[in-house]
Amino acid sequence: MEEDISYIGRIRQFGWNARMYLLHIFGMDVIHGAWEVLFNLYLLLIFPELGIAFVGLRIAVMGIAGALSSIPMGKFADRIDRKWGFIIGDGGGAACSLILIMSVDPTTILAFSAIAACFGSLHHVTEVPFMAENSSPGERIHLFAVGSGFRTLAAMLGAIVAGILPAYLGDIYDIEIIEAYRLAVQFAIAWWFLSLIPAFLLRRLDVEFEEHPEGKTGLFSGIRNPLPIRRFIIVSAMLAFGAGFVIPLANVFFHEHSDILAGEKQIGMIFAAGSLALSIGAFMVPLVVDRLGEISTIIWTRFAAIPFILMIGFAPELASPETVVSIAGLAWVLRTTLFNMSSPVMEAFTMSKLEPSERATFVGISRFFGAGLIATGGFLGARMMADGNYSTPFIIMAVAYAISTMLFMQWFGAHSDPEDLAEINR
Repeated sequence: MEEDISYIGRIRQFGWNARMYLLHIFGMDVIHGAWEVLFNLYLLLIFPELGIAFVGLRIAVMGIAGALSSIPMGKFADRIDRKWGFIIGDGGGAACSLILIMSVDPTTILAFSAIAACFGSLHHVTEVPFMAENSSPGERIHLFAVGSGFRTLAAMLGAIVAGILPAYLGDIYDIEIIEAYRLAVQFAIAWWFLSLIPAFLLRRLDVEFEEHPEGKTGLFSGIRNPLPIRRFIIVSAMLAFGAGFVIPLANVFFHEHSDILAGEKQIGMIFAAGSLALSIGAFMVPLVVDRLGEISTIIWTRFAAIPFILMIGFAPELASPETVVSIAGLAWVLRTTLFNMSSPVMEAFTMSKLEPSERATFVGISRFFGAGLIATGGFLGARMMADGNYSTPFIIMAVAYAISTMLFMQWFGAHSDPEDLAEINR
């Protein structure tokens, strides 16, 4: 039995790779936070005649590219040093983003969005296995939680910068808003490249991979636990489908809804507040898990988030014009905090049930379905919002989240089939 060590003690035990990883993701996610606020709004500015429908098309293209590349990238990531997964994935993504922000051609934007999604797949299928392999079972929750907290703090900083920097640059350099958007993103992409330095400093970690069972070869040859993998994928796929209707379009919802009409600064502050609350929640996760356990933490934080999903979508009907932005923004912050508190716990729980040889492959399969369903949801959600229907996407998201959480509770909760649990926890 491992020695009982305090929260801070667990963090102090993090090795060199874990610390370099935290530095890397902090720098990288500053950019993601800014990009999340700015790029869809940038597209609405340069393609006013295409509008929200083009944003939805781009989401769909990225989702399809991410889905198709995920399984091969997962297999690739299980075979190479994890550091190169970060370097190739993030370096390629930064280069594509630079091209995207300079382009005014819709075809070029769609093509490089697809390429960027492929690079993003490599990062995503590398990240979770990397954390699992650079932490002991006793500190795994802490690394996943601290990693989530660092990511969201960085996203908060990026959202604040995105909300303020374009107008500031426009005033300083006396340039139009489109050029201010571009200049702001170029500053951010320079930081993105700097974030690769800690990735280059990662040390190779020797991880024992078991031989492929029964001499199998191919993309799925490393899989040794098909039952839990199948169930994990179904749970995550339902979440992805529901999230696709809303999450990629959240800034569009706040900016374009006729009863809200939030500006870039307001949207940046809403996203920043959500990131700050989520980071606090992420750092609290190990304490919550100590009290409730992994499975109960996942179930109850996800269920608790669902009412706030509906509150966002129906805020214009629930609030006065003077308070609608505040109500919708507060609901966004609470939804983000409650639901995403489950993410590091779910990631750690999943990795603990899988073999090293199948971890990135599993993440690739999960991302294949998730990216495809996010693309589907994003495309349909954008069409609904383009037609003025802003509430239905939130209803679909809430229902999908509820179904996913109930399935997780059925399969992994206290009243699950003992034989299934024996298979999963063998």
